[in-house]
Amino acid sequence: MPLSMKKQNTFILFAVIFSFFANVAESNSILKDVRINQSDNETRLVLDLTEKVKYKLFTLNRPDRIVIDLYQADLGKDLKTNINKTGLINGIRIARNNSRRIRMVIETSEILFYRLSAIPKNPNPNHRLVIDLKKAFEGSKKLAASSVNRKKLVVAIDPGHGGKDPGAQGSQAIEKDLVLKISKKLKKLIDQEKTMSAFLIRENDSFPCPDNRSNCRQQESLSERITRAKKGGADLLVSIHADAFSDRSVRGATLYALSDSRKIRRGSEYKVMYRPKTKNNVKLKSTSSRKSLSRVTSSDIDAQDQSIEIGKHILKEMKKDVRIRKKTPREAEFAVLKSTSIASVLIETSYLSNKDDEKFLINPRNQDKIVEAIVRGLKSYSASTRKDLGKK
Repeated sequence: MPLSMKKQNTFILFAVIFSFFANVAESNSILKDVRINQSDNETRLVLDLTEKVKYKLFTLNRPDRIVIDLYQADLGKDLKTNINKTGLINGIRIARNNSRRIRMVIETSEILFYRLSAIPKNPNPNHRLVIDLKKAFEGSKKLAASSVNRKKLVVAIDPGHGGKDPGAQGSQAIEKDLVLKISKKLKKLIDQEKTMSAFLIRENDSFPCPDNRSNCRQQESLSERITRAKKGGADLLVSIHADAFSDRSVRGATLYALSDSRKIRRGSEYKVMYRPKTKNNVKLKSTSSRKSLSRVTSSDIDAQDQSIEIGKHILKEMKKDVRIRKKTPREAEFAVLKSTSIASVLIETSYLSNKDDEKFLINPRNQDKIVEAIVRGLKSYSASTRKDLGKK
């Protein structure tokens, strides 16, 4: 073959190879923009990409952060690669991690719930990755702080059922009426404490509904109870009930509470960021270790699962005067227990379906024993939390 033809063929081969790699490069998705929207307890992060990408997400701690790897992607020409604090995000760094991927590191203000969604480009011209962040432990932190600082611990008391919903029915008592009596006694006793105050979700035989409507669905009423607790500035929601069961031999009080990670709505795509295991569920943050306990706020405290912790203290006191069915808090996904922004417990005071339990519950002196035990439990929790936060 003539030398000139060899040179020509070599040139064509290099042109084909160059064209191939150029097409591969062009096929990479480009990260064009990162947008952030925020509200009080939630932050949304949107990644605008020209094409669909493979990605991997994982979380780390010390500091708390979410890491997203984008494969076969390039950085947009005008993309900001360092983003300052916004909402629940302390900062974002974006850089090429190696020849195959871009790495985005999202440093968060604390351990959060997170959810990642991929949204195809049509009709929007961009393919989007959406990361939703929401506070996970706000209720626990607020309860712990209010138990030790100068602010009064505010308790919302929810007498279960009411109005059109009678609840359980015994031979001598109806649940909605009985729990209202117990709740009023509990409020009166809490208000006598210098460090606590209380208010009732319903003060009469009414069925709590949004906008004070006369009627609503069950789920609306349950949500309204949480809304009223939040509006009243409650640090703790205590829902008072009386149980019933087909087996009339079953008796005793039960307390329900949820761990913070289980307060995510069932079927939700939210997950909780990595949290190291610890023996203590409440402690001062290192940045607040020198702060007086009387001045701490929820932002000074690292806490989780305080609904369960306060439930343990209440049960410990209740079993001194009340027959207990379960000696530790049970986890059940009752609607009034599922708010992440307020700690909560639900107390089934005993069984109206059992004649001995019903006899116990309708006795005013025994009602006093129940509310006295609850208040002792609240005080015991406060003392324990003060001790734990005082550890250096």
